[in-house]
Amino acid sequence: MRLRLNGARGAALLVAGAYCVARGIAYLPLGSKPDVLPRGLEMIASPPFTLETWAGLWVIAGLICLVLAFQPRDAIAWGALTGMMTAWGFAYLIGWGESLAYGRESREWLTATTYLGPAIIIAILSIWHTRRSRAG
Repeated sequence: MRLRLNGARGAALLVAGAYCVARGIAYLPLGSKPDVLPRGLEMIASPPFTLETWAGLWVIAGLICLVLAFQPRDAIAWGALTGMMTAWGFAYLIGWGESLAYGRESREWLTATTYLGPAIIIAILSIWHTRRSRAG
């Protein structure tokens, strides 16, 4: 059996998989934690989900993307990727909102956009691709 990349979608999933795995590794407890975390990250790292749990979920999402890059049915991979990005994006967006409400300076809006922007783009392209496939 020969592995065959699923075209441009597969190539994009390889990049997404590497992104997710790298992000997961970055959240493993390999060094010391900073004294103060951004509010969004603080919310994400609260029980029952520790930062290490999220690290594992990022790695799992990445592995799903890497495996399904070679399959024509890849919706689960795109869902895993956008699900993680959306969860983190909203956490940072809420953290930014809390900072505004309490009069603290925060750039968590920027972090939120780096998660939510690509998630929205992926969702739009997926909808477009699905409609185009069904029409053709």
